[in-house]
Amino acid sequence: MDMSIQMKTASGALCSLALSFNNEGPLGTFFRYICDNGTYIARYDDLVDGNDKPIDLSHVDVSRDGIELQDREFIAAIREKREPNASLRQCLSAMQTLDRLEKSLKA
Repeated sequence: MDMSIQMKTASGALCSLALSFNNEGPLGTFFRYICDNGTYIARYDDLVDGNDKPIDLSHVDVSRDGIELQDREFIAAIREKREPNASLRQCLSAMQTLDRLEKSLKA
């Protein structure tokens, strides 16, 4: 199963994240993020740099649990009557473009 996430920042920078899940892969598989500042590897809720040095995330938020943070943001958006970060509406145009591309490749 593959998944791709795209976004455009307020400054106009485009970001893309492609994830591939392989059930036959080794235990403890990880995600690798490559950016202008270096390479980062995420293993569950741990983040290390390309040299396997831990990245201190204590200043980022109240928790290092990604699911908890996602839930907190969603509930906060409901309470504040605002659109949550990474809402469906924000990525719908990118998904529609990918749908058109997929259909054109099948034609």
